Amino acid sequence: MKRALLVSSLLTAACAVGPNHERPDVTTPDAHRGDPNPPPKDSKEKKKGEEPETLADLPWWEVYYDAKLFGLLKEATSKAYDLRIAAERIDIARQQHRAAAWALAPTIGLNGGLGDGVGNTSIPGIYPPVDLGGHYGLGVGASWEPDIWGRLRRLKESALEEYYATEEERRGVYIGLVGDVAELYFNLSILDAQAEHARQAIDARTKTLEFFSTRSAGGVGANLEVERARANLRAAESAVVEIALRTTTTENSLSFLLARIPGPIERSPIEAIVVSLKVPAGLPSTVLRRRPDILIAEHQLAAANARIGAEMADFFPRFNLTATLGVVSPDLQSAQGVGAGAGLFNWTVPFLGGEQIRAEYDAARAAWRATAVNYEKTCMGAFRDVASALATIDALNRRYAALRAQVEALVSAEKIATERYAGGVANYLDVLTSQEQLLAAQLEMDNVRGNRKVAEARLYRSLGGGWPKPPEDDDEDESEKKAN
Repeated sequence: MKRALLVSSLLTAACAVGPNHERPDVTTPDAHRGDPNPPPKDSKEKKKGEEPETLADLPWWEVYYDAKLFGLLKEATSKAYDLRIAAERIDIARQQHRAAAWALAPTIGLNGGLGDGVGNTSIPGIYPPVDLGGHYGLGVGASWEPDIWGRLRRLKESALEEYYATEEERRGVYIGLVGDVAELYFNLSILDAQAEHARQAIDARTKTLEFFSTRSAGGVGANLEVERARANLRAAESAVVEIALRTTTTENSLSFLLARIPGPIERSPIEAIVVSLKVPAGLPSTVLRRRPDILIAEHQLAAANARIGAEMADFFPRFNLTATLGVVSPDLQSAQGVGAGAGLFNWTVPFLGGEQIRAEYDAARAAWRATAVNYEKTCMGAFRDVASALATIDALNRRYAALRAQVEALVSAEKIATERYAGGVANYLDVLTSQEQLLAAQLEMDNVRGNRKVAEARLYRSLGGGWPKPPEDDDEDESEKKAN
């Protein structure tokens, strides 16, 4: 009883050695560079519930309005390979945390033996050793390490933080999957628009070739005009083939994300796809709370911090309570106790292996410093991603406006050149040149229009958006976190 009270008092007074985790300070800008609607300068002073709304607050089904894209996203988030792998990694981390937690509990072992009357076989784990010549034997042993200095608790804490990191990893995979599916879908719609303009160019150039051929056959035109028109037509046909190849490979990539066998993907025309970006980007501080890569880096930092405490505990005595009990019998019906023993602690004196202990402790501190730098780097990378996405959207908006005006002018120029050539006023090069310039401008306008939607999707992802709010399948995990 006195021994039990002593152990109980030691455990009550025990504390975990080593530093407690604190989130490193990261310099954050007042607003994202390039944000057309930056938040007020005093918004950082407001309470959390009063912070300005951010684009990342919207779940993906409120950002992407297209019905076909919605169906693909639902399919991907339920079947994708990477999500299933991430779920298994979570289970690995959960079991590792469970193993670390059970290290705090006593261990009990059962040993048995049978002697044949020859030699000196004894019951394993029984003290003192018992000769089993012609006898059956059974032994029970128990061991418990009271966590006086918090070594086991720090290891459990480290395992728990690694488990949290895998949860954020799954969220990151989910957000990345939503963004990748949306981008490939937009690319397919871009290619459809480009293919349509290339087919229109083929129709127009076919008519031009027929026109030149008729003139040449009537002795009015020249063969040079015909061959130039034929070459111009073949260029448009080549563009159609190249676009068709890119469409097939993009469909195959999207099919892979959907865990499908490669095949065609149903989609809407690019002009019918709506991406809602009416809500401002929000405060940079919200990125630190939302981006999975930042939260992963923080949990890894906390895990590294806990490992410092576990290594520091090795500088102190390690207690280990043990007890053994055994019986022996010649016929399994007359078992008798043969001995018992107990130990209070097993102390490995640190200074006898001090260099090894100090090296492991210094290595843990170095690992923490590297992880802290990685956390800061990840935060700065997030601010870069948001600023780059905002700048890209602004530049693409201006480029699209300029290209649209260029296409309108070239359509008019082609019509005028064709009419003037038919009237014998203009040179045939004017017609061919205007056709070449028009197709190139149309393809580039389609590309910019689609890339603008891709950039919008990247902005949404860079802000940490794309995860359902609230994530219903995380309720059980959240309760488990609170319990630990």
